[in-house]
Order: sequence, then C-alpha cells, then structure tokens
Amino acid sequence: MACRPVRRACLLTSFLLAPVSLAGAQIAPCVPGDLEVRSLQFSGNSAFSDGELAQTIATTPSGWARRALRLPFAMRRCLNPSEFTNDRIRLVVFYRNRGYSRATVDTATARLGSSGVAVRFMIDEGPPTRLASLAVVGLEGIRDSARMVRNLPVRAGDPFDRVKIEAARDTIARRLRNNGYAAAVVRNTFAEDRDALVAYDTLHVSAGPFTRIGRVSVVVTPRTGKRQQIPDRVVRRLAGVDSGAVYRERDLLNAQRALYQTEAYRQVAISVDTVPGDSIADVRITIAEDAMRAARVGLGYGTLDCVRATGELTNYNFLRGARRLELNARVSKIGVGAPLDGARDLCPQAKSDPYSSRLNYYVGATLRQPSFFGLRTVPTVTVYSGRTSEYKAYLRTTAIGGILGIDWRRFQRTPVSFAYQIDYGRTEAQPALFCAVFNRCDLEDRDRLQQLQPLGVASVVVSRNAANNAIYPTRGYTWRAEARHASRLTLADKSLGFNKLLGDAARYWGLGGRNVIALRLRAGGLLGPSLGDSTRFVPPEERLFAGGPTTVRGFPQNELGSAIYIATQFDTLYPGVTGRSDTLFRVTELERGFRRAVPVGGNSLLVGNVELRVPSPFFADVLQLTLFTDVGDVWNRGTDDVFQNFRLKATPGIQIGALSPVGLVRLVIGYNPYDRPAGPIYYEVPSALGGALPCVSPGNELKVHAVDGLSGTTLTQEEGRCPRSFAPARDSSVPARLTFSFAIGQAF
Repeated sequence: MACRPVRRACLLTSFLLAPVSLAGAQIAPCVPGDLEVRSLQFSGNSAFSDGELAQTIATTPSGWARRALRLPFAMRRCLNPSEFTNDRIRLVVFYRNRGYSRATVDTATARLGSSGVAVRFMIDEGPPTRLASLAVVGLEGIRDSARMVRNLPVRAGDPFDRVKIEAARDTIARRLRNNGYAAAVVRNTFAEDRDALVAYDTLHVSAGPFTRIGRVSVVVTPRTGKRQQIPDRVVRRLAGVDSGAVYRERDLLNAQRALYQTEAYRQVAISVDTVPGDSIADVRITIAEDAMRAARVGLGYGTLDCVRATGELTNYNFLRGARRLELNARVSKIGVGAPLDGARDLCPQAKSDPYSSRLNYYVGATLRQPSFFGLRTVPTVTVYSGRTSEYKAYLRTTAIGGILGIDWRRFQRTPVSFAYQIDYGRTEAQPALFCAVFNRCDLEDRDRLQQLQPLGVASVVVSRNAANNAIYPTRGYTWRAEARHASRLTLADKSLGFNKLLGDAARYWGLGGRNVIALRLRAGGLLGPSLGDSTRFVPPEERLFAGGPTTVRGFPQNELGSAIYIATQFDTLYPGVTGRSDTLFRVTELERGFRRAVPVGGNSLLVGNVELRVPSPFFADVLQLTLFTDVGDVWNRGTDDVFQNFRLKATPGIQIGALSPVGLVRLVIGYNPYDRPAGPIYYEVPSALGGALPCVSPGNELKVHAVDGLSGTTLTQEEGRCPRSFAPARDSSVPARLTFSFAIGQAF
C-alpha cells in the first residue's frame, strides 16, 4: 500500500514555514549607530484608530518585552530615515483615499537617551468630503435587482471613501455572478468638488445575458503509469454542476472545494467558456488524480496518555465511487497500561490514575460518502470498538458501537453536523462517585450500573471558524454549539438519560507586532428530568469536567470543582464509647491527608479565559510567551447538600510555547491560590472483605452494624448522605501552589 509523500510533505512544510510567515512583516535588523524606536504615537486622529494607522506605515517600535521590561536581548527595531519620510506620505495618501482630502501629517522625534527615539505623527484630519449621491444604473430588468444593492458598505452621506466604494462595486458584481449573470461587470465613475467637499459617484452595471450552464466536460490526468481511477460520471456527481442549471459563481467554487475534499486529486481547476452575448456557459473540469490509497503511522507521548501509537489505512476510491474508507487503530497508556506496563516511571502522572492501569485502544472503520442524492450533505458511517479513560474520573469500554453522521453544507462558513451514536458498553467509575453523585452506595447497585448497557445519543453541532490562522490566530473569532440527547427514544437503556448543552466562543485581537489578546468563554449544562429522577442517571462520561491545560490551568486535569476523597485509615467508635447502640466510622481526628481524590465533575460548567500572547524576547520566530488568567467553576445544581455551590475561581499564570511540525508545544505554569474543597470521604473495603464503602467523614452519624449471612459477617452502614466535612490540608507555600502541565496546540 503506497504512502502519499506529496501530501505529507506539504503538511510538514506548512508547519515548518509557519514561523517564517509570521516573521515576514518584521523590518530589517538594526545596525550599529541606528536609533531604536521606543515609542510610536499618533495624535489628532479620530476617524481611524492608532492600530489602523500603524498598519499603514513602515516605522515600528521595538517589541513589548524590550520596551516594557527593558530586556536587552528582546526584539529591537530602529528608525529608518527614508522610510520615516515616506510614512508621512503614506498616511496622507491613506486619508485622501478614505475621503479626507485636506488631511495633513507632520512628524516629530524626541531622543530617549543616547540610542533611543520617540516617534510621533501629528495628524490634522480636516473635514471629510461627503458622498452627496451614490447611484447604481443598469439594473433595469435584472432579477431581484433590489437585493443586488442591499446593505452595501457605503451609502450617500458617508465620507467619500474610495476603498469602500470599490468594495461596493465588487459586492454588486459578485451578487450578479451568483444569480445567473456570468458576464456581469460593474464600473465606477465619480465627480468631486474639493472646494464644497462633496462627491458624486455612479456605479455602472453591465449585467450581460441571463446565463445557464451548458455542457459540462471532464478532463482527467491519471497518475503516471496508471489508468483513470474515478469515472467521469462520479466527478460530475461530486461537482454538483448540472447542465441547464442557473449559472452561479459560488456553485463553481463549491464544486472545486468538494473535489479537493475527497483528497483523491492533487489539482482541480474549473473554467468557464462563454461567447459574448450568449446565454449558455460551458463548464470544463480539469483534474489530476492523486494516489488512491494511503498509510500513516504515528508515535507520540503525553503526560496523561503516556506512550501512544496510531495507524491508519485509507482508500480514497472505495468501490470506484470516490468514497473514503478509513481503517483506524490507536493504542495509548503504553508503559503504564497492562499488558504493556513495563515502564511506569515514564509517566508519573498517568501512574497515579487508577484508570491508566489498562491499555486504552480504539479500532474502527469509517465509510464517508462524498455526496448523498445530490444534496449538500456528506454522510459517514463508523463501526468501532474501544476503551477510553478520563483522568481519575471514569473508564469507558465499548464492546461494539456505531455512528451515523451527516455534515450539512448548506452554509459553507457555518457547518452543521448531525450524528446518532449507539454503543453497547459499560462505564467504570470510582465506587465513591456512584455513591455520592448517584446515591448508589450498595455494591450490587454499583455493579449493575457498570454492566454492559446500550446507550444511544443523538447530537447536533453548529460551528464557525472566522480566525485568520489555525496555529497562531491574530484576529477573528470562532464559536461552537453542541446539543446531545439520550433517552429510550434514542434506544438508550431505561436507566440512562440526559439532555446536554455546550457552547464555546473565542475572539482574537491583534495589537501589532504579533501581540495578541485572546478571550474565550465556555459554558454548559445537563438539563431535564434525569437530574431529579432516582431511576435514571447521567453516564459519568457525559458529566462536565474542567481543569487542565485547555480550561482553567491553575487546576490539574479535571480537578476544578467538587471532589470525593478516599481515606487511608479511619477510627472506629464503639457503642461503649459513644453511648450508642451501633458503631460509627470516622476518619482519624487529626488526619488531613487522603489516599486519593476523585473528581466528580458536575452538571453545570462555566469557564472564561483571557490571554496576552507576545513573541518571546529571544528566538522570537519560534517561541511565544503567554500571560493568562482563567476563571471558572464546575458545580452540581440540586445537590448542594453534598457538593459546593457555584463559586468562580481565578488562576493566573504563564506559558511558554514553541512552534514545531506538530503544532504549538506548550509548557503551562498556573498559580492556584485555593485550598482543596471540603467534601465527603469514604473508605474502600477490599472486595474480598465485602466491598463496602462506608462514609468516614468527620462528624458523620451514619451507624454501622454487623449482618450475619451465608458468606459470614459483614458490616453495613445505614443509608444517608455522607457529609461534606472533610477538609484536606494543603501546603500554603508558593511552589506548592503551582500547577505544571504540557500540551500541544493553543488552549483555544
């Protein structure tokens, strides 16, 4: 099976060139004798911000770390006298193109020490020239002509901004070409009275004939030494461009995108042949086929996954229909998970997780149909089996499962995905979690909840990514919303059911010089009758967790919010001592330690992040520094007698990121000023001794008595809430309150 070296080489090259492209806007290095620009200011400007003006000129101040922290090895930028002179002209031209014909710009410099300079641009914007009229002519007889001129970026009364007028011209032409007018051209003429500060602009539309698609031809270049693999009829179906359809430019762009997304072609070009005055446009699809099979393997390391390995086999032309068949296999916890657990010291964090003692794995096959009856949908079917764990929270084993997914392409920038997932599996969690969260404290009840059960979940995801870069975004925004539902209607076991909503949004602002402010808000909740229905419970894997390098970084993975504690020992208070007829178990009076903490997650989540991302003062092309403050909480509505109520926690910190071929690798250091939350504490009796889970919280009054049975005498604790009265001790020194973690990729 052949590997696809061209595609892999392109992917690797894009990562390696990322730091080069980011550094491309920097000016030439300083030479001895140059004056360092330590301050850049604009005064007198009101129509345009300092940031907009700074992007227009070449003069740039030294990096923030050098100016604010006075680090001698940080990024240094110097004054270029000839460019400084041209900057004044650039600003004047900028203002005049934006309608300020009387704008003037003066410059001033002030020495700062022996080698520094402060630069100032003093601007007198003057009054703008106003657009007295904006006429659009030539739309007579055009279909839906009113929509062609709706919400243009400029209108009468605005400043005579030639940039916005050009944008309006392009907008009208694009709308016409997307509504059947393939030969549409829009020209612009204007008259300006500089004395009266008024202008008159006219957009002349030449729409040409209303056009339909004529003949659709396909020209295929096979790989060297190969025959054509995908038939022409399949290419036409994938493109979705049909003879007789109304010509729309966006449909041709969508066709090109759809063909590229199959990953079966290394080149796709779509051209249109028209004859002046003709109402028919012939479409020519020219494509070059790529390899139809690929193999990929990978090996990695993570603090939670330990050593992990992946393998993938892909057929891009399954059954000669451009269908993609993927066979995937993943294994993690190598080194700590049985039976490959011979290197536990490699992963000390995973070693402390009870759910890392077994290998995690995934084996699956996915079939992706590139089109579905000509609709703008991409269906996928997946069959899989696997085992996956969440750090210190649960272990999910799926004997067999399946997913039917549909990607709806009605809106290219806002994709919508529908999915139905059903699996037959079980979720193992700490006994204390079932007892405290779901009130299932009896061994038989806990075992029943952890048996194989069917779980069917219907979900929908809507997202949008308008950020300018996937690795290092400096402007734009992203958002994502997800809804999930499980009940007997989705074929879930009668004991399982939930409604879940999650939302995530991020915004990026560039400050110049690769300095970025980034904000993110994430919220979610579990809703519906399962919260108060004692016969149904939310699977542990659907509960909400936070804490770790992508959420609230001052907390270890999943440990934001309430916790349950497991005691190392306890005191037995006998009836003769307490004056009661039954025995009491309580944690040792002065005991503040515990064997382990069990994060319980919650049914409600709120997380907010703010970051200042700046280039590193050294190796700036590769390293990034980030100052952050994260706030958030995970809490449980309706169970405040056991778990803490909503209380936002803020953790500041710093992270160091390095660009690499696999993305941004981050070392995160978060400061956590909070003590561990008080919570219930239990003692786990070994299964050989009955597997009881008595509450041993300080002050609890849950009586324990002996019960004689066929297997001998066992201890049984009466039913009741285990009080949240155990307060763990914590070192208050600064080093002890630092949380360290590694991660790949931006936090958001």
